[in-house]
Order: sequence, then structure tokens, then C-alpha cells
Amino acid sequence: MRRPRRDLVCAAVAVLVLLAGCLPVPDVRVALDLIPPVYRVDPASVQVETTWWPAPAAPYSPPEYDQTGVRRTFLGDAPPRVIVVAVPGLLGGAASFDPWARGLVAAQEGLEVWAVDRRANQFEDRTGIARALDAGDPSIALQYYFGGPGGPPEYAGVAQADVAFMAHWGLIVHLRDLHAVVERARATGASVVLAGHSLGAGIASLYAAYRVPLEDGGGIGQDYVEALILLDGTVARTGAFGRADRGFGLLGFTIVPTVEDLLSGRSAPYLTLAYGPQHFVRHAVIAVHAHLDPDGTAPASLSRYPISNRALLGVISDDEYALAPAFGVSVGHAVDAAFSGNVTAFLLMGSQGVNSRTVIGVAPGAERVDWSAGDPAREVSDLAALAAARADPDADVSEWYFPLRLLLDVAAIEPRHEGLLAFVPSTEVGLPTLAIGADRGLVQSPAGFQSYANTRPGAPIAVVVMPGFTHSDLLLARDNPVIPITLRWLRSEVDGVAW
Repeated sequence: MRRPRRDLVCAAVAVLVLLAGCLPVPDVRVALDLIPPVYRVDPASVQVETTWWPAPAAPYSPPEYDQTGVRRTFLGDAPPRVIVVAVPGLLGGAASFDPWARGLVAAQEGLEVWAVDRRANQFEDRTGIARALDAGDPSIALQYYFGGPGGPPEYAGVAQADVAFMAHWGLIVHLRDLHAVVERARATGASVVLAGHSLGAGIASLYAAYRVPLEDGGGIGQDYVEALILLDGTVARTGAFGRADRGFGLLGFTIVPTVEDLLSGRSAPYLTLAYGPQHFVRHAVIAVHAHLDPDGTAPASLSRYPISNRALLGVISDDEYALAPAFGVSVGHAVDAAFSGNVTAFLLMGSQGVNSRTVIGVAPGAERVDWSAGDPAREVSDLAALAAARADPDADVSEWYFPLRLLLDVAAIEPRHEGLLAFVPSTEVGLPTLAIGADRGLVQSPAGFQSYANTRPGAPIAVVVMPGFTHSDLLLARDNPVIPITLRWLRSEVDGVAW
């Protein structure tokens, strides 16, 4: 007679537990509200200046090249209370932070952004861009870099033999350069926060564990900054892979050289295949046309089919047409265009590349390919802002001469960097860290930051993933919701950022 009563009690408890929502274990996915920033001033009115400062001497380098560029975004003459030092990613230049930096400064009083241009960026010849902007005539840039009816190009580029010393511009050289910028920021009396995008996020996290040489002040990198911001990048994803220095070739071409290939001169010390200097020069010239004459038809030397200048920049930049959609920008879509598939995007990015396309010409019955801004809920970035950033006379979104030694060195670091003389173990890094991913970018979920969190167990790491954003949208989005998220976190973690 007692068993039915016990069964009844168990059933009653089970019902109560179910009603309480405990079993089965709930999995409520709360969506992230994307809140636009509130600006104190128009971001377009924020001041920007690019300056080259002395950097520590690098091995075998002519002294005139021991410099680091800093693109300072600021407002007014008041001393800053907080300076965000920003490190660009693979193939990235300081101007890649431009819309993001303007938004932060416009939204927060007393904050400046100092975006770093690596020492190789001083090899970029932006004379033709500056002349075109001064005259309001994009054809001047085309003539300067590629030649034309006015004669041969004036631009000559950099000869590999003349910059062989770049083979020595590895991780330690760049960390010393970065430290010099951090020290200069600290000298203003401001609190310093270190941010990095993509590969720059890996470099920023390595700086935090870097044993600063005594001649540079000693201590550890984290002693010099208040916090870290990692934008769609982290160890084991955009650096610190623990990868052996073995190189890689295909069909007789060296795709990934070894350090010895660089030091011996067998391989160029900067990237030449696919994303070499000529690729970025072309992009810059296209951007100048899109910036100065967006509705004009692109010169035949820049496109094999009729297309507006605006559309040409869109086609080479938008995620829908990119070889790797994660690295594209969500800026719209081509109209009056003929399309084919994009097998490369599928091979590189899997399901992300399924809907990618390639523009192959003008649609039947149309005169030229043009551009539409598309649905603002999907196309979150602004093509005009991208054109302006790429067409800046002093700094570029891209890095024409990317130092391959830096990439090889960063790839070789083991994620926990234990037993390395130049670094403390990652477990000793205690900096508050904000990690922001992009769900159409490289770190598409909080799990993408798990490896980094595992190297710093118990450390204060906040993770946010932006829905619908690509890798580059994090920096280029209009009314960027990354800005209020970043500022809210800064206000809670860094002295000098007031509500």
C-alpha cells in the first residue's frame, strides 16, 4: 500500500520540476540587441592626422626606415584621458580603423584612437592619390600608377633587392615598435587600451605577454596597458598556431616561404602572389575614382566591361563577390550585371560561400553594371565611407608590402607560449579583455574564443559576437553597434572613461 503513495509523491515532484522549467534543461537563446551609437559630434568632423615616429633600430635596417606610423583620431586640443592603440590585421593598414575610430571619438569625450601603420607602410607611394585628390581628378591617379595617354607611369614600386632587410622584420621588431607607440601614448598621462583586428588581435595578445627588454623599460607588456580589445581575432585563429617553419609550394611556386627562404633572398620579404603591391595599388586607384566620381564609368584599363566607379569598388570589396566572403564588406550588390558561380568562395569558406557569385559582365539589355546599397539590415557598411578610407592620401586600408617574416613568426608561436624567453606564459596575463567576433567573419561564435580563454583560465574575458557582420564590417559598419558595446565595457574596466 505504501508504493502507490511513493509513486504519487515522485510524480508530483517531477511535475513541479518540469513546471519550474528545470528539466529538460532550458536552452534559451537571447538575441543581441544592436544599438546604434549616440554621437556628441558628427564623426565626419573628427580630426585625423598621420605621423611617422622614430622606432627602435631593427637588425640590418637603414636607420631612416626605423619608423612607425600612427594615425591619430582625436577631437580638439584637450589632453586625452584614454588612448586606444589599434593594431591592424593581415594586409591591413591604419586607415582600416577609420570609421570605427571616428565613431569612438565622436561618441566618447576624452578618448583618442592611435592606429598603427607598420614600418613597411612607409614604402607606399601615395603621391598619385594626393595629386588626384588635390585636383579633384581621379585620372591623375590612374596616369601616375599605370600610365596612359600622358606617358608611362611615374610609380615604380619597391625593388625586392632594395628591401632585403625586411626579412629581419619579424615579431620582436614589431612588438618593440608597438611598445614605442604605447610608451608615447602613456607619456600623455592617459590610460592606454590595446586593440587589435584579425592578425592584429593575435599581436595585441602576444604584446600583453611580451617581456619588454630592459633598454625599452623592462617588465611585461601588460604592465603598460589597462586592457585588451580583440576584434574578430585570437590565438589559434589569427596567430599563435604553433606551426612548424616548413614552407609550402605548389606547381613550382613558393606559396609559403620559410624564414631561411626570406633571409637568403630566395623569396621576396613581402607578399607578392595575389595580394602583392600591384593588387593594392589597383584597389587604391579604383577607390579614388569611386570617391571623386562615383557615378562615372570606370576606365577601360581598370575593368574589362562597362561599370560605374562606385560599382567597381563594390564588386572588388563586397562579401557576395569576394574569394573569401568572411573578409568582404557588406556594402550592397551589383545591378544590371551578368553573373557566374564562385567556386573559390565555396572551397575556402564552405557554407558561407554557397551564395557567392562572380560578376562577369553586363546583363543583356543593360548599358553598364551599377550598384545598389541594398537592404540596410543586411548591408551594414557604407561604400562611400570605404571609398574615402581607401583614398586617403596619408594612409591606406591595406598594406602594400606586408612583411612575411612577421606572419611566419606569429604562426610559429605556441598558443600558451610557455618556455619562450621573449614571453611569459599566457596564464600570467591578467588584463581585462573584450573579445568581439563576427558571425559571418572569422570568429563566428563564442566558442571561437575558447582556445584563447583556455590559455588564460579565470581571467576576465567578455565575449560578444555581432550577428550579420563580416570580418571587416566590425570596423566599417555605419552607426556601428560595436561602438556602444566597446564604450560600455571600457567604462566598466578603465579609469578615465566616464558615463
